[in-house]
Amino acid sequence: MSDGDNILSLKNVIGFTGSVVGGLHYTPCGKFVVFPLGSVIVLRSLSAKKTFFFDAGIDKNVSCVAVSKDGSFLASGHETPASFKAEIVVWDLAKAIEHYSSDVARSDDCVLHILSQHHKRVQAVDFSCDAQYLTSLGGQDDNDIVVWNVSTGEALCGSHASSDFSHRIKWLNKRNDRFVTCGNFHVRVWQICTSTPKLHPIDVNMGTIRRVMQCLCISEDDSHAFTGNETGEVIKVIIERDEIKPFDEPETCHPRMLGYNKERFSKGVKSIACIVNPSTGNTNIIAGAGDGTVQILNPKLQCIPSATTKVKGGVTSISLHPDGKSFLVGTEFSQRYSVDISTFTPELRETCHYGEIHDVCFPKESSEIFITASKQDIRVWSVSKRIELLRIDVPNTTCYAVDVTPCGASIASAWSDGKIRSFYPESGKLQFMIPNAHSDVVRSLVICNCEGDNKSLWHLVSGGNDGTVRFWKINEKHQTMVHSMKEHRGAVNAISCNANGSQAASASADGSCIIWDLHKGVRIHALYDQTVFNSVCYHPDESQYLTGSANRKIGFWDAYDGSPIRFIPGGDADITCLDIQSNGTHFISGGADKHIIIWDYDNGRLVGSGIGHSGKISKVKISPDQKIAVSVGVEGGIFMWTIAMKEPRIAKF
Repeated sequence: MSDGDNILSLKNVIGFTGSVVGGLHYTPCGKFVVFPLGSVIVLRSLSAKKTFFFDAGIDKNVSCVAVSKDGSFLASGHETPASFKAEIVVWDLAKAIEHYSSDVARSDDCVLHILSQHHKRVQAVDFSCDAQYLTSLGGQDDNDIVVWNVSTGEALCGSHASSDFSHRIKWLNKRNDRFVTCGNFHVRVWQICTSTPKLHPIDVNMGTIRRVMQCLCISEDDSHAFTGNETGEVIKVIIERDEIKPFDEPETCHPRMLGYNKERFSKGVKSIACIVNPSTGNTNIIAGAGDGTVQILNPKLQCIPSATTKVKGGVTSISLHPDGKSFLVGTEFSQRYSVDISTFTPELRETCHYGEIHDVCFPKESSEIFITASKQDIRVWSVSKRIELLRIDVPNTTCYAVDVTPCGASIASAWSDGKIRSFYPESGKLQFMIPNAHSDVVRSLVICNCEGDNKSLWHLVSGGNDGTVRFWKINEKHQTMVHSMKEHRGAVNAISCNANGSQAASASADGSCIIWDLHKGVRIHALYDQTVFNSVCYHPDESQYLTGSANRKIGFWDAYDGSPIRFIPGGDADITCLDIQSNGTHFISGGADKHIIIWDYDNGRLVGSGIGHSGKISKVKISPDQKIAVSVGVEGGIFMWTIAMKEPRIAKF
C-alpha cells in the first residue's frame, strides 16, 4: 500500500463458485471451510467470518480442489480456455491458517509448487492418505493421470486414464499406493509401483451396466467404492484386487460391481460421500442429486426415508464435518448449506450470485444496504451482516443495470430481453414494466430526478445495445418515452446524470461519450477517442467529466466545451468502472487487471489499492457515507472495501 490520504482494505467478501464439483471442503480441524471463487481459493473461519485468499497470480478459473487428510496441504487445479498447459498449485495449508490467525494477509509464501503437465484443464486432484503423493487427472482434451511427489513437486509417474473420458480420482484411506478413477462407462483400480515407477490399472467388471460415472467416494475400510452417475444411480463396487504381478500370472481377485439403487435420482447423482453409522458401524452413503435432493442410503443402497431433504440447485459438493454430526452442501447455484445428520434439516449458511455480476448501487441515503444485478435476478444485501435480504427472480434473462429512486420507493432495472422493470424494494413485487424499451438488450440505466423528490413522478435514462439513448417519464399510472436519441453507433455501456437531472452523459463502444440535454433531447457536445468507453461520470461540481476506457487510460475532460484536459494510465488492462467521492477529492477505479485503485483527483496520484477479485471487475460504487466501497466482478464475487481517511497533518511552530 502506498502512502497517501486513503487506505483501502478488504472488509468482507461474498462469493462461491458452486459449479466446481467437490470444491467445498471442511479443513480437518473443522474450524474452517475452503472453497473456490473464480481463480482463487478462499479460506474462511466458521466463527470469525474472516477471509484469507489463496492467490498464486494465476488468472485461470479453479476447476478442482483437494485438502490432505492431515490438513497440511491444499491443491487447486485450474483450466485455461486455449490448448495451453493448465496449472496445479500446491499450498501449505497449515502456514495459511497460521497467517489467518495472526491477521497476516499473505498467500505468496504459502505456495509450495506450481505444477504444469495437463492440457487445457485439470479435471480432478487428490492427496494420498499420508499426503506423500498427489494425483491429478486431466480434462477431456488430456485424460492423463500424473502422480506427483508432494515434498519435491516432481512427477513420479503417469499414464493415460482410460480409452474414454475420466471424471474423478480418489485415493484409498489406508494405503498410499492405490487409488480409484471413474468416468464414462468405466471404473478402474490403480496401484503404483514406486520402484519402476509405473501405474498398474485393473478395470472393474461392470457386467452389462454402461453408465457415465461423475462422482466417487471410498468406504473408510477401503473395501468398497461408490459412484454416482448421470442416470441417477449409486453403484457399489468391490475394489479389492491382487498386488502387482508379473504379466504371465493370472489374476485371482478381480474388482467387480455389487449392485445399484433401484430408486433413481432426478437429474443424476452429482456428488457423493461415505459416512459411518456410529450405532451399527455400517457405511452409509450421502448422495446429492442434480435436482437438489440430498439423501442417505443404507449399505444395501436403499433410501432411508427420514434422512432426505432438498436444497436449491444441483448438489455439487458434500463435505463431512470431522465430528461426524453434520456436513456441508454446496450447490451449482452457489448456495452453501449445513445439514445436521440427526434432524436432517438444511440450514442456509451463505448465498451468492452464481454468474457474472454486472452492476451494483447504493440507495441515495443509506450505506447499510446495496443492490446487485446478475443473471436471472436482482439481490439486496446487508453490509453489516453480509447476508441477502431480498431476491427478485426473473427467469431466463439477465439484468445488466440497476438503480434506486432517491426516495427509495422503486428499484429500476435493465434487462437482456429489451425490457425495463421496476420493483418494490420491500416485497420485490413488480411495480411496472416497459416492454420493448430498446430493440435489443437494455445495457445501461440511471435514474434522474427532474421533478424533485416526488415519489410518484420521476425520470430515468436508458441505453441499449442498438446505440440509442432514451429518456423516460415515470409515474404510478403509466410510463412515457420523452426523447429517443440515436447518435451512437455502438452499445451504450454506461450512463451518468448530473445533480439536477437536466443532463446525461453516455459512454459507448463506438469511441464516443455524448453529453445530452434531457429537456430538449439534443446533444450538447461529444468526447471522442480511438477506444471503447466503458464508464463516464460527472465531477460533483460538474466542471469536468471522468472517463474510463479500453485503452487503459482514465480521461479528464472539460465540461465547458468537451475538450480533453489530461489522461493518466489507470492500470495494466481495460478500465471498466469509475466512481467519485461526493466531495470530489478522490475517485476509485476498477478494471480487467482485477485491481481496485483509489486516486487523488487533483494530481492523478494513486493513493490506495486493493487486490481480491479473480476476474474482471464489472462495477464499483462508493457508499453515501464514503466509508466503504463495493465492487463486483465476472467471477460472481462481491467485495466490500473499507476506505479509511487519514487525518491531515498539522504543522507545529
